[in-house]
Amino acid sequence: MKKIFVFTFVMLAIGANLRAQKDFTSKIDKATVYLQGAALTHTAAASLKSGSYDVIINGLSPDIEVNSLKVTANGVLISASEFSNDFITPKEESARIKKLQDSLELYKRQLQEAKDELTMHNHLLKMLTDGTLNNMQQKEGTVSIADINANMELYKSKAGALQRSIDQDNRNVTKLQETVKRVQKQLDQDMTQDKQRTGVLRLSVSVPQTINTEFTITYFTNLASWAPCYDINIASMDKPVVMKAKARVAQVTGLDWNNVKLTLSNATPNRTKEAPVFRTWFVDFYTPRQYSPAHTSARSNYISSSEVSSKLASLEGVSAKDGQMTSVRGASTPLLMDDYVDVDMQEVHVNYNIAVPYDIPGNGKEQLIDLKSYNIKAEYKYYSVPKLSDETYLVATLSDYEQYNLLPGYATVTFDNTFVGKTMLRPNATEKNISLTLTTDPRITVKREKQSNFCSTKHVGSSTTVTQSYLITVKNNQTKTAKLTLKEQYPISNNKDIEVKVVEVSPEATYNKTDIGVITWDVELKAGETRTFSVTYSVKYPKDRNVVL
Repeated sequence: MKKIFVFTFVMLAIGANLRAQKDFTSKIDKATVYLQGAALTHTAAASLKSGSYDVIINGLSPDIEVNSLKVTANGVLISASEFSNDFITPKEESARIKKLQDSLELYKRQLQEAKDELTMHNHLLKMLTDGTLNNMQQKEGTVSIADINANMELYKSKAGALQRSIDQDNRNVTKLQETVKRVQKQLDQDMTQDKQRTGVLRLSVSVPQTINTEFTITYFTNLASWAPCYDINIASMDKPVVMKAKARVAQVTGLDWNNVKLTLSNATPNRTKEAPVFRTWFVDFYTPRQYSPAHTSARSNYISSSEVSSKLASLEGVSAKDGQMTSVRGASTPLLMDDYVDVDMQEVHVNYNIAVPYDIPGNGKEQLIDLKSYNIKAEYKYYSVPKLSDETYLVATLSDYEQYNLLPGYATVTFDNTFVGKTMLRPNATEKNISLTLTTDPRITVKREKQSNFCSTKHVGSSTTVTQSYLITVKNNQTKTAKLTLKEQYPISNNKDIEVKVVEVSPEATYNKTDIGVITWDVELKAGETRTFSVTYSVKYPKDRNVVL
């Protein structure tokens, strides 16, 4: 009986040792990037004979949400899975890192050669100087004038050439030292902290029959993000506004995404959302509680957006070339991205499905991707607040943009081929329109002055009444009609003992917001036309008090 037990144990051990191990390297095919986080899809082709295997799949991100991990393969039974990090196997450097390393070695060799040249020319100059001095300081005999002149001419011709070579060598050494320093700094920033770490998936699988299959691995990682941004280009006031939607995409997943199909989404995955419900509200006497370190909660495995931002920020400073859109493979002529981006409107979010594959490096540097271009309706008006500024501003008001489901983001504004500045677009705000200040226009002149004849201070009984009056003169010096919004202000009282009255507004205001004390005129000024506007108001208050106007 004992022999049978030993034989069975040995056979089981042999069977266990005969379980084959297969290693495969996966590649990223798809990436759905959210405003915070990304869902990645890897594939790994496999050819397996019938039997049981331990399958090792390399090339995954080292930082993933393990609970989101899913693995499928046709014709294969996956009975168990385990995710871990490989700290031993060196990670293959990206093409960019290799290029930087090669460039650094090349510049270091050139720097050493330049230093060697400098040393040689300094030695030659010293030898020439010492030899000339020896020739002119002979101990026996007298050095003739001819010999002195000959030595001086020789020194002048040779020393000058050597000194010019030394100066050039110094310039070369300085330039190469700066280049080596820049390349080294670039290389340090591009080398991610996790470059020696990679994610590994171990599977226990059974294969009924020989098969060629493909393992598909999907998971969620927090270490990627995208942010919408816009370019607003206004060629002229008689043409529609062209708004180009773009995306700034960055990731520090520990992997370079090469030739990956991208989808950008404003959905918020990995966040449990439940409708709020009331819990019983108990009221009791207040008793101070002593702080105890034991009351602090354990740190969650969830990586917050601030941590991601911090990690991305630590990798800033990569060359501007990396900030450009990755070139499209196989494209011989420039193409419009509008033809390759599909906007998928879901119930509560928007997806941008990009048909062109992209390369997104894992160094955290933002990649700028063109999405869609839209023609937006715009109305142009001049805007003036002469009490605050004597300049007149040209303002563009954008409308009918809700149909495009734009997301909040920064926009750069260009008007008449001139960069105007940046503004924040908030399409989800309550305002129906977006107003952009484009430039100032000195051809619309505005002058505000006090009308002394209508200003007075009167004391009647126990009260003082101060009357103020202002005249605003506007002139259109253009050769065409201009729309103008003109604003003036009067004070508002928040004290029952101070009474404010608007005595006269001429001409009648388009709007009078009595809650904030702002009068608005919306007018059209013909070419060369001059118009005047006036506001008169009074402030009544107790005679024994002072009011600052």
